[in-house]
Order: sequence, then C-alpha cells, then structure tokens
Amino acid sequence: MYIAHKRDNGKQQLLLDHLIGTAEKASRYARHFGKSDTAYLCGLLHDIGKYSEEFQDRIKNDGKLCDHSTAGAKVLKSISPAMGNLLGYVITGHHAGLLNGGSWGAVQEDGSLQGRLKKEVPDFSAYSSEITADLYPPLPNIARQLADAKPLDERDQGYSFSYLVRMIFSCLVDADFIDTEEFMSEEKITRGVECNFSELEDKIVQYTNGLDTIREINKKRREIFEQCLKKAAETPGVYKLSVPTGGGKTISSMAFSLRHIRHNPTLRRIIYVIPFTTIIEQNARVFSDILGDKYILEHHSNYDFDQNDEQYYNIKKLSAENWDIPVVVTTNVQFFESIYGNKSSRLRKLHNIANSVIILDEVQMLPVECLIPCAKALEELVNNYNCSVVLCSATQPEVERFMSEKIKAIEICSNISDLFEFFNKTRIKFIGKITADELVRRLDGVGQCLLIVNTKKQARKLYEEIKKAYGQDGVFHLSTYMCPIHRLEKIDEIRKRLSDGGRCIVVSTSLIEAGVDVDFPVVYRATCGLDSIIQAAGRCNRERRNESAYLYVFDFADEEYRVNKSSPFGNYLSQRQSITEIIAGKCEDVTRPEAIKEYFDMLFNNASLSELDKKSIVKRLNEGFDKTSPMDFDFDFEDIARDFKMIEGNDYSVIVNYNDDAEGRINELVYGYYTRGKLRSLQKYTVSLNVQEYSRLRDIDAVEGLGEKIGLLISKEDYSDEIGIIMPDQLGVAEFK
Repeated sequence: MYIAHKRDNGKQQLLLDHLIGTAEKASRYARHFGKSDTAYLCGLLHDIGKYSEEFQDRIKNDGKLCDHSTAGAKVLKSISPAMGNLLGYVITGHHAGLLNGGSWGAVQEDGSLQGRLKKEVPDFSAYSSEITADLYPPLPNIARQLADAKPLDERDQGYSFSYLVRMIFSCLVDADFIDTEEFMSEEKITRGVECNFSELEDKIVQYTNGLDTIREINKKRREIFEQCLKKAAETPGVYKLSVPTGGGKTISSMAFSLRHIRHNPTLRRIIYVIPFTTIIEQNARVFSDILGDKYILEHHSNYDFDQNDEQYYNIKKLSAENWDIPVVVTTNVQFFESIYGNKSSRLRKLHNIANSVIILDEVQMLPVECLIPCAKALEELVNNYNCSVVLCSATQPEVERFMSEKIKAIEICSNISDLFEFFNKTRIKFIGKITADELVRRLDGVGQCLLIVNTKKQARKLYEEIKKAYGQDGVFHLSTYMCPIHRLEKIDEIRKRLSDGGRCIVVSTSLIEAGVDVDFPVVYRATCGLDSIIQAAGRCNRERRNESAYLYVFDFADEEYRVNKSSPFGNYLSQRQSITEIIAGKCEDVTRPEAIKEYFDMLFNNASLSELDKKSIVKRLNEGFDKTSPMDFDFDFEDIARDFKMIEGNDYSVIVNYNDDAEGRINELVYGYYTRGKLRSLQKYTVSLNVQEYSRLRDIDAVEGLGEKIGLLISKEDYSDEIGIIMPDQLGVAEFK
C-alpha cells in the first residue's frame, strides 16, 4: 500500500487518492482558461516519486529525505520531450518553486530544470501498477491546449508559454495544498464565499441613489457613474476610466466591474489594484461598507486579519493564499510580483486572476522601469485568460501603448474634456525658486495648507522650520520614515482637523498625493513631474467648496534643500521637471487632457527599452523559446522572480516599538519561536529603508539584526511621534516617499 500523507493519529491518505484528488482539483481550476487536461496530467504525475521505497520508508518510518518531485517530469519527458521541457517546470517546482531552465550542458547539481531531468532519483517504477494508461487524459488534447497559448504578436510566443507554465503551476500547487489540507484537517474547512454579483451591483446602485444630487459636483459624479454602467455592457477587454480627481472613480469603477460581470457571466472576480498601502485601507473600507465585509479581501503586507471576526477570520486568512473570494483589494507590489514570482506562495493565487475584472487605480503610479512587463502581463491576461482591465487615472499615461497594437483601449467616459473643465477649480501657478524661509512666511495667517516635497529629508527640515515659526499645534509631518499604522493615524487626525475647520498645516512626501482623500484650500508642491503636480492638485479644493483655489509649484532656492541631480533619484526628478517646464511654457492650463498626453508622450518617447523594462524581463522570457527548436523552453523563472521588483532600493526593514501591541508582538518574535507569521504580523510597525540608511543605523548600534535585511529599532527614543525614525542629517536624500 502506497501512501501520500499520514496524520498524527496514524490515519493515512492513499497515494493514488491524493494524485487523483489533486488532478481533479487542478483540472477544475484550469477549466476557466481551457487547460483542464494539461493541469489534470500534471496533478496526476506530480507526486509519483512517492512510489519509491525510500519515500515510503520516509513517511511510514520517519526515514531519510528523498527527492519525489523530479520523477513526474522524467515521465513527462519520456512521453514527449517538448511536454517534459515545458510542463517539467510545473512538476519539479511544485514544492521549491519554478526553476531556471538550464542549458543542455546542465549537470544535476546546478538546480536547473535540465539538471533535475538528468538527476538520478530513487526507483519509482511501482507507479505504473496504479497509474495506468486509462487514467491519462488524451495526449492530443494536451498538445492542442499547449499550442493554443498564442500571443497577439508572434514575437511574444515565449512570453505566452512562460505565462502558461505559471498558470498551470498555480493550479497544481493550489490543488496540492487543498487536497492535502482536506485530508490532514480533522474538521471540514470552509473556503471561499458564495456571491451573487447582481445583488452586489444592486447595493452599489442603491448606495449611489442615496447620495444627494443637490450639489453640482455630486450630479457630475452621478453622470460618470451612469456612463460606467452603460459602457459595462461591452465584451471583456482593456478600458480606461479617465476621470478628474474628485470625480468618484473608486465607486464608479467598481460599479462598472459589477455590471460588466452581469453582462459577461464567465467573469467571476474583481481585483482592485492600488499603488500604495496608504490608500488601500481607505478604499477597502468603502467597498466593505457598501457591498458587505464578507465579500472583500484586503490583501497587502500591512494587513492583519481581525481575529474577533469569528465567522470570516479563517475564510479570509485562507483566501489570502489563493484569492478565492469575490473582491480582492491589493497593491501593485502584491499583484505584479505574484505574476512574476516563482514560489508557490506567490503563484498559488494566479489561476484565480483568470476571468477577472482587474481595476488598476492611479495607473500613472506604475514604475517606469516596470512598464513593459506590467503592460505585457495585462495584455496576456486579456488575450488568453478572459480578463478585463480598467485603467483608472486623472492623468492617464496610456499604458496600452506598451501592449500589442491589436489591443484597442475603450474610453468609458465620452465627455472627458467637459469633465476636466467642470472639476478644474484649482489653478496651478509656477512660482519658481523660493527659499524655505519665504515658503514658511507665506503660511502666516493660513489656517489649512498642504506642502508636498520630494524627499524625506526635505519633509523633515521643512516641518521643523514651520513648527519653529508657528508652534506645533496643528502642524503635521508625513513620510515613510513613519511606520504604516502611524501614518494612517496621522491621516485620520488630519482629516478630522480639516473637517472641523481647525488649524492644519501638513508637510508630506508624495505618499499623500495618489488617492488619499483629503481636501485643502491651498497646496504647495515642490517641482516634479506634471502627473505628480496634477495629483497634488487633487488634494486642493477637492469638494469644490471654493469657486477657485491655488496650487503653487515651487523650487527650493536653498542649497541644503536641493536634490543631487547626479543621483539616480535626482536624474529621475530632473528629467520630469524639464518636460513639465516645456509643457507649462506651451499650455496655459497644464491640467488639460491634451497637456497630460503630451507630457507622457515626451516622457516615454525619450525613454529607451532598457528604461521601460530595466531588467529585460519580457525580452528574456521571449528568448526562452526558440522557434527553430520548438521542443526547447529555457525560462529562467528563479532569476526573473529575483530581478522583478516594483519598488527598487527599499530592501531593508526596521521594526519599531510603536505601541503596546507592537511591544507584545516583538516580544513574541524575539523571545518565542521566530516564525514568518509573527514577522508578517509586524508589517504595520515596520519601516522600509535602503541599504545606506539601514547600514548607518546599524553602524551607530541603533538597530539589532533579527534576520537577513530585517532589524529591530532598539531604543524608543530613536522613533518620534512626529516624524518616525530619527535619521542622521545626511540620509533620506534619495527617497521621495
């Protein structure tokens, strides 16, 4: 008798039962994108290495570790070399992650797929006594399913094959986890939430009907909402919601998605992708209040599941593993780094992205150096996995320009110029160079004002100058030197001050300008790219309470506030400032859609391919398939997962003892068992730093290392309730959030 798993109470799961159970689940998941037989075969063969005497001794008698993940790939290659070289990634990697391909000269020690296929493994031939020919799905079906992975452009064939590998891998590892979980658990595990999307659509329509339409701004928001509902009747594809700041795109994009699912019933999920964790909680709360909390999964690094929610705590925690819930609210980092990851923990959710409506909020915040890989991933999801993509922004960068020419993005709103004319009640004035002292003097008599600067060092210095001139009451600082929960608390306090009409002077880095719902009567913005300037203007007179308001764009005259143009960030900033100056010189109103389009045209036309795909991700994946040798598939999944980063530089984490809850969790981590779960629970008390910042804190013994690139801020005195981590003066220049 061959077994796959054994419970602590001695109960055993038959290996054949596990293989068939996994195959059936994987097949069911892959049915959504037409690859059910392919996934079934991978599920059936993934653990046949467990038929070896060595593995059976391991599981029955606690014997030695042995390789059980290579055998299935070897069998696949014996059936078909092409199938083995492509689907071999799926089977060999189902525990450790997708491997690099390796060359034909690979040796078994190098850890590549080709090396593993040459590896001597324990004799598993007993599998043929249970896995008989009648259990295999028809091989011609699998060949057709693999051949159907067609890109829109022929040159992207390698990319499409690599994406298919990730999708089948996702189906297999999720099926493997769940089949094992069902056996190992003594109790039935409830996963997912049943959902009637039409009922959710009715809820959001009722919510909008309940809003007053006496104010002109709400009438215009309602008009945008109705246009979204109307356009939702069309077929899946790429859509753009180009709505001015304050136009209600959060609610309207969700309404579009819910009705889009009604008209396209093969769609089964909504994934709302946001650039920063600063605004994810805000938007997730809006959706939960309208649609019902049980339907919404908030998934990002800082989220801590509510253990007091007895009914849905476990369901949501389990759904974070594979996104089997109706509405997922997540970040750019979580979404795109999952797509380009190689570990099962990252890729497990990928198959549930198929047949989804994907809303990219504040799409202009996608990093330039990742634009081509991000656009190509979205194109592939639309082309081969029946997704719709909604690109939302007040400053559309036209991401579709990096997709195939066969993709025709559909504009949801028909009267964009009129909308921008209506919502534009903030005048932008370029006031040139001024000193910090002059800037501070301009605040005399001003009750509420937002000042946005480009670096954390600038934010700290200007905050101190304002506080010295006018006192601390009602003066606030925001930057990523503050841990996430600290920033959210400050933003809530700022909103209350603004609502109550109290004094509120805020100095912030750019973290506040993309989607944070605040409304100031006047805003100052340090010179930067036009997209950032317009987003900053969206924090000014947002509710149109004043007939007109001003955003002042300035440049620091003081040397100590200058950004070093020879630094990577300085070069990044300088390029965008120069283009903005050209646009401002030509256009009387830089907020017009035509001006925004010209800005991005100039920015991207001047950029090289290496600037738009810094690590050559798409090129490398396409080169992994050689049309002259169609049985070869050489994808370096492991290297690409390491190289693809949405945010470069801030690779180090410092945990701060911010409050009693943080202290308790830190003690559990330091004095108890060190687990990934405990570390994850501290994300909201964690500050991300670059290597120079972290090294400096370590050199002065301000941090204690807890692991690779993770440290603990030792003294509470090194963390300020006003500004977060207290850094030496020379640091913080190269970071703009």
